[in-house]
Amino acid sequence: MRTWKFGGACYSVRCLLVMNPLRRNYLSTKPSPAPHVLTKVDERNLEIIFQRLQNVEETTRRLQKDMKKYLENIAMVTKSEQKITADLSGSALCHQNAELRKLIEDYHSVTSQLCNSVRDLASVNQQTFLEPLKKYAGTFSSVDSALQRREHLVQEWRNIAAKVRKLEERERTASNVVKLEREKKSLEVSGRELAACHASLLSELTQFLEKRVDYFRPTLQALLRSQLEYYGNTTRLFTHLVPANRASAKEGSPSLCVSDSEFETSINNKLDRIRALSIVKT
Repeated sequence: MRTWKFGGACYSVRCLLVMNPLRRNYLSTKPSPAPHVLTKVDERNLEIIFQRLQNVEETTRRLQKDMKKYLENIAMVTKSEQKITADLSGSALCHQNAELRKLIEDYHSVTSQLCNSVRDLASVNQQTFLEPLKKYAGTFSSVDSALQRREHLVQEWRNIAAKVRKLEERERTASNVVKLEREKKSLEVSGRELAACHASLLSELTQFLEKRVDYFRPTLQALLRSQLEYYGNTTRLFTHLVPANRASAKEGSPSLCVSDSEFETSINNKLDRIRALSIVKT
């Protein structure tokens, strides 16, 4: 079980996985300014990191959606291609021509094997791409919780500062002076706590942002390897169909391995003969 630490608190990835990572973006608590406690530079630095993290979270969720769509689409393409070959296998023309029947049977066999390749591709990408991205997207919930903790400290500091201002406006009686000194001490403690929280967030979120490359690199490498395996296997399967056509051509059978121009000329000639038939309307 992997844990992430933000603002001094540890968050477990396991407890975050019960949530749907595609439901919404978790990172929504924008850092509020705290003048007289934090410098404008420190406030601006945290704001920049917050905006960058929002972009990273949005990109992470978009990648998950795109991968799911990709796997669904490639599965649909393979099923459609298998249906085409199944329909061709059942056509009357296929049964009348032995060479065409053999070609379609081999083609149908290839599409059946591609279904297994698609399942393997989906399984690999589920484990090496979708699940790591899901875990990474879940960590933004703990990041937002840490930012909420900072916002609580900011609001607490503002409330104490408001009390100090009111006491300073009152008559300087013994009672008011005691209260004022007590609130000033509380304001000082609150300011130190807020500054420490801000500095910790700034440091840890900067590291978290910088380490994203190390996290995503193996995921992308696994994606590329799965693509190489899938498309390489697809190429090998279809390549096996080509030598059979060439062999039949050497035996005197009509060859299906012709150039694009020759194929286009052949199709146009056949269409011209069909149009010349009396049963075809002009």
